[in-house]
Amino acid sequence: MLKLFLIGVLFFSSTAFAENIELFADDGLEWNQKEQKITMHKNATAKTPSYELKADTIEALYKGEDKQIYKIFANNNVNIKSATETITTDKMIYDIDKERIDLFSETTPTTLSSADSKVIAKDEITYFKNKNYATAKNAEIQHSDRVLFSDDIKITFEKIDGKNQVKLINAKGNIKLIDGEEELFGDTAEYNPKNGYATIEGNVYFKKGSDANLSGGKIVYNMNTGIAKILPKDTNSKVSGIFSTKTTAKE
Repeated sequence: MLKLFLIGVLFFSSTAFAENIELFADDGLEWNQKEQKITMHKNATAKTPSYELKADTIEALYKGEDKQIYKIFANNNVNIKSATETITTDKMIYDIDKERIDLFSETTPTTLSSADSKVIAKDEITYFKNKNYATAKNAEIQHSDRVLFSDDIKITFEKIDGKNQVKLINAKGNIKLIDGEEELFGDTAEYNPKNGYATIEGNVYFKKGSDANLSGGKIVYNMNTGIAKILPKDTNSKVSGIFSTKTTAKE
């Protein structure tokens, strides 16, 4: 095994993007040719024209005579920046061939920020770059002035002017959707930011401050117009609602 310790840079290639990866480290690089891996310590950086990854430690696995890097592991103070997103987390596994990024929260929440949204996960985020979607566990997504909380969230992106923007949000488990004074609760949710429609099903509860409290089996809510349609769970169920009436006292 050859151990290479230096302050400098090594050049490798990426199988997915066909571009060079520059590897930097302040406290040395260990090059294990037998196991075909490189480990970098202290202010470690992996950089390509597409993204820049920084962390306390980075381990890169490579293969073939061309030394193509196919998987990267990063630990502690992980920060990833690209033209379409910014990611911060405690631990990352990046499968370059599959274009899959697994992000894990251990001490601080993981964040994934795109052009128009921010995902914050207490557990983990998995981002499939080639399929343009991400999943998040025990998480919230902030979009415009709205926030959706759920056990399990799937965010589908689309590229507009070269930047990732949210196309559709699907969620299940302990739904809470906040839009100003309005709060919606349920078991599952689908939210389309383009048309403003949110559909929530299962033990639905709609609350607007002290003005209204509605419950049912399903709600279709146009968040742009403020029009909500509450439906019963089934033919044997009913929709219930409580509205406050405000009066002006005259002396």
